[in-house]
Amino acid sequence: MALEVGKKCLCIPDGKGGYTAYEISAPAVGEKCILLPDGKGGYIAVGVSAPEAGDKVPVVPDGKGGYITWSPPAIQGFQIVSWGYDVYGQVSNTPTGNDFTAIDGGWIHSLALKTDGSIISWGSDYYNQVTDTPTGNDFTAVAGGDGHSLALKIDGSIVSWGANYSNQVTNTPTGNDFTAVAAGGNHSLALKTDGSIVSWGYDGDGQVTNTPTGNDFTAIVGGGGHSLALKIDGSIVSWGDDDHNQVTDTPTGNDFTAVAAGNNHSLALKTDGSIVSWGYDGHNQVTDTPTGNDFTAVAAGDDHSLALRG
Repeated sequence: MALEVGKKCLCIPDGKGGYTAYEISAPAVGEKCILLPDGKGGYIAVGVSAPEAGDKVPVVPDGKGGYITWSPPAIQGFQIVSWGYDVYGQVSNTPTGNDFTAIDGGWIHSLALKTDGSIISWGSDYYNQVTDTPTGNDFTAVAGGDGHSLALKIDGSIVSWGANYSNQVTNTPTGNDFTAVAAGGNHSLALKTDGSIVSWGYDGDGQVTNTPTGNDFTAIVGGGGHSLALKIDGSIVSWGDDDHNQVTDTPTGNDFTAVAAGNNHSLALKTDGSIVSWGYDGHNQVTDTPTGNDFTAVAAGDDHSLALRG
């Protein structure tokens, strides 16, 4: 059985990046115990027992140098709805159910994250974007490129699969210090715990070599051949393909809260709830940007954009 919520416990590393929580009790005479420094040159004997040996439970700091058990809120799942081009089953093969927490679309494939931490992919499988989808229940984020996909794991590592003609898979960085992932057309990027950015894959337009340095980034997105990043100070940095001024026309200022990238255009949400767009305007992606100050989120398709109005 699980430890009582809010009860103080002793946390011992489980060797997998987490902890095993044990009940703390006063030891009986002759009982094996753990000795903890009492801060006065001596030790306090603490008996350690668990309702069920090795019973693992979530723990959080108690603000006093220790930990208490914690019962996380249940993860709410949602249903997926798809529409549009369906030659490869992007629509008709959309998975059913109400246990999805995140979604992303590649060029002609899609993928979704479930409440149990597993991933489902569907659509085109030309580069094994579907077949090679990793198994397991330890994923926290997903991203889809033209023919490749990537996912972030609970331990902070990254897994990539699918098209590898530009080393989108082969050059996936190792390590356990990543907090976010994004996919461009044939390149990928990831945000690290220290606020820096790593890029890999196709570099024909400087998507990799021109990746900005520094440790002050909070969000990343990938476009067709360009990328954007939001900084702590609310400013935006763009790099990569600039054929349609996706980089040159990046707006200045420190009042941005979110960014999104299409194939050759970009957009950003400002602190006042308004939207700014720039780059390719062949389908009025820029010209028809809605006015107003009541927007709360932005997103981009290849040649169109959308926003959530609140």
